[in-house]
Amino acid sequence: MRRVDSKGRDGSDRCNDYQVEVALIQKLMKVIFRKARITEVLLMCSVVYGRPVMGEQKIPDTPLYGVEQRERDYSKKNLDGLTEELLRYNSQLQSLAAKINAAHAFIPQASALDDPRLSFEASNIPVDNPSFHRTPMTGMQIYLRQRIPFPGKLGLKKKIAESREAQAVEEHLETLNQLVAKFKGAFYDYAFIFKAVDISQKTIGRLQALTKNLEAKYAVGEVPQQDVLKTKVELSKMRERLIRQDKMKDILASRITTLLHRPGKTPLKIVVSKTTLTGLPGGLEDLLKVAQNSRHWLNRADKIINEAEYQHALSKKELLPDFDFSVGYRLRSNAIEGPVLGEDFFSAGVSVNIPVWTTRKQGKRVEQTRYLVTAARKDKESIEQETIYQVERLFFEVTRLKEQYELYRSRIVPESESALVSSRRSYEANEVDYLNVITNELNLFQVQLLMHQYYFEHEKKIAELEMAIGKPLAALSFTGDAL
Repeated sequence: MRRVDSKGRDGSDRCNDYQVEVALIQKLMKVIFRKARITEVLLMCSVVYGRPVMGEQKIPDTPLYGVEQRERDYSKKNLDGLTEELLRYNSQLQSLAAKINAAHAFIPQASALDDPRLSFEASNIPVDNPSFHRTPMTGMQIYLRQRIPFPGKLGLKKKIAESREAQAVEEHLETLNQLVAKFKGAFYDYAFIFKAVDISQKTIGRLQALTKNLEAKYAVGEVPQQDVLKTKVELSKMRERLIRQDKMKDILASRITTLLHRPGKTPLKIVVSKTTLTGLPGGLEDLLKVAQNSRHWLNRADKIINEAEYQHALSKKELLPDFDFSVGYRLRSNAIEGPVLGEDFFSAGVSVNIPVWTTRKQGKRVEQTRYLVTAARKDKESIEQETIYQVERLFFEVTRLKEQYELYRSRIVPESESALVSSRRSYEANEVDYLNVITNELNLFQVQLLMHQYYFEHEKKIAELEMAIGKPLAALSFTGDAL
């Protein structure tokens, strides 16, 4: 005896229903995993847009910037060796190098399409008795949708990303130049303190010898006590100055160690190999021309202007619609009714967004980016004026320090040495008093310090000038008059 359900159907009918539903599901799975058909749809979208959809731009495996950490060398080095170590291990430069790599990795992202969307739905299934074959309205369908921006939008987004990468490169190079100038300044301050300590120790040695000589003469009544006391007071002052110089040397050593990214208590050993002033290969106008072309802040300002102009062009493109292409496939069963019995359906379509709020949205975006272009150009003008001022100021300071150093080296220091020798001889012959001797001794100490101070200040200003023009002076070759 056959069993009948509430709808009046027997078991064989229900078995047939299940078989039909299983067949429909199997048919659907074949469509979903039919790679050739999906590939054809994606290629169709590619033809519409004009570029491949499935391809992926390969990013270089090796980084553009950044240097591997190697075993550190803490041996005695000159300025060039320490500068090379600075560029290799400084954490600030490594951070900027990572930002460049990040900006480079964003370029293919900016120009890539949105991911296609695959959707599946079963529609119009009867609620009372769920089945896929009772009515021709019931079916299962799969949709593939892809958004294609209006031609030109993705190209502008790629240019914006490339401009930002170029800005990161220029920022890295500018920071590198500033860091080198700062490091050279600390190096020259450290070298000057070493020279000052040496001058102080030599002066202390001469004062100690003079003190012993005066004490011997005072013991036999040849000189008054005040000469001995005056010498001891000046000797104590020199020792106090030497203490301050030693502490300043420790502070500057700590500064250099920090810039080099060395461990805190690493001993610092330097070699001051230069003894002559660095000359300028050209005049002021030549240096200004070099700065106009090589200063990385100015190059970065140009890249910012380019980005602002690309943003403005993209904002105008936003007034144009994007396209949403879609293709669909509908699976149907052999329904009892319907003019098309069990035949599958194919559908395709395109939709666009309608920019109706242009006065409050896209139009204001165009206005905003236009102001950003103006702001970027004015920023560059400001940087140009500041660069001109820096180059002119440093040029005049370098010229002044060179003249002062040469004056002290060729005249003032030799004359002070001769004056000290002459005053000592005259004092021993009782022709001048002791105040003349101690005055010439301290004067020689001061002028020797000033001569070396002018030398190292000159080299510091040269380093700042190289930063301001964006190039080392050794890389320049001018035909004009050189200092």
